[in-house]
Amino acid sequence: MRVALINEGTYPYVLGGVSTWCDQLVRGLTGVTWNLVTMIGPASLTPALELPDNVASLTAVPVWGSPRAPRRRRIQAAARLFTGMLGDSPTHQHLFRLALRELAMVHQADVRPLCVQCQRFPATCTRHGIAGRHPLYGLALAELLLEAWQTASLDLPPLTLRDADEAVLLIEHAVRPLAAVLPPVDICHANANGLSSLVALAAKWRSRVPFIMTEHGVYLRERYLSARDLRPGVKVAVLRFHRALARLAYAEADVVAPVSGFNRRWEIRHGADPSRIVVIPNGVDPQRFPPLEEEPPGPPTIAWAGRIDPLKDLHTLITALKVVRESIPDARLHLAGPVPAGNEDYAASCHTLVASLGLNNAVTFAGPVPSSRQAFAAGHIAALSSISEGMPYTIVEAMMCQRATVSTDVGGVAELVGDAGMVVPPRDPAALGRACVELLSSKDLRDQYASLGYDRALDRFTLGRCLDAYREQYKLLVQA
Repeated sequence: MRVALINEGTYPYVLGGVSTWCDQLVRGLTGVTWNLVTMIGPASLTPALELPDNVASLTAVPVWGSPRAPRRRRIQAAARLFTGMLGDSPTHQHLFRLALRELAMVHQADVRPLCVQCQRFPATCTRHGIAGRHPLYGLALAELLLEAWQTASLDLPPLTLRDADEAVLLIEHAVRPLAAVLPPVDICHANANGLSSLVALAAKWRSRVPFIMTEHGVYLRERYLSARDLRPGVKVAVLRFHRALARLAYAEADVVAPVSGFNRRWEIRHGADPSRIVVIPNGVDPQRFPPLEEEPPGPPTIAWAGRIDPLKDLHTLITALKVVRESIPDARLHLAGPVPAGNEDYAASCHTLVASLGLNNAVTFAGPVPSSRQAFAAGHIAALSSISEGMPYTIVEAMMCQRATVSTDVGGVAELVGDAGMVVPPRDPAALGRACVELLSSKDLRDQYASLGYDRALDRFTLGRCLDAYREQYKLLVQA
């Protein structure tokens, strides 16, 4: 069985998070021949890990770069794309689909799979040739968007030429994955909505390849969160595009496999057919996260593991420590995880907040660790303060390690934790701090939650169960 695993900016170029899920799938389903497709920024990225033998190819699809200009016949499709994305009616949705389908069918870029063995050479090797033409590059897109905006009978904010220029730049780059050409495969597996699903949509339209979509977080919701700083006209244009794309992908996917019931509800709200949705929770290998037999010596410590990222809302967790120390003066916070490229300013803001709250001697920035288990070993409890999640690995891993957990109620966290941990509202340092105080003040309560969490993780969230579920869905798609 040949499967194209499609993702945006993660596996195999970035480690952790969704990349962990990808690597588990690739290494766990040994009977599958994998063709990896990854949307990247700079074309010079190289894989961050050695790929297993069942990976046949790696296709890097640059979203930013200097492509060749396509022919002008794309203008009509672009006009339909902008008109279709702005509205909510079936007619608008039909126009949007027609536009993307035409761009996929008549324009295939020179984006070729890379031989996995060639990954030992720099990605800038002239043999790799990963830059190519792109569907909307070179067109007068700002004028087309302004025309669609002015003729739409919709309540839209004003759109200036400057706004239109900024919006179409973002949309033009977002559409580029449509041009990716895949090797022959039996199934496409997009590990998110949005850009990953564009590649799967194109393969389905061109070659009738069925596709399954996994959603870890809710892609559309995360686009809303990331668009906060855009000017009103730009924000509406970009979000209307992503909303139309998300709805189209939900409608076209043969199987939608969210990691939680929370994601499922969001997908149904945006047009996914409930009969095509199969919830498949993430899984953890119990052998990699055996129980921690002892608590660490020293002061009461809250452990956190993850990437330093605004979505993880470390500001709330750091502020919560200030609340905790009002009741437990010697309490500490242990933060373990990398600072991804582009997040340096956010990491600096965390250090600044620590200093402004007088917590320099109470917070440890431990940096990357080989395993989250190492981070949890440094704490008496494990905390998650995110404002957006799907089904976070770190909480399952903490439960496997028999650490009591305190988490924010986002995404599928509440259904993941159940009655085996404490859940508080997001962006509420006082509530998070009070929950941490309650756990840090009672070893009996910590032991109770640690035991409940361990049993729940073993029963519902093992890697074996996850792999078996995907193996079954692949078989059903190939047989259909």
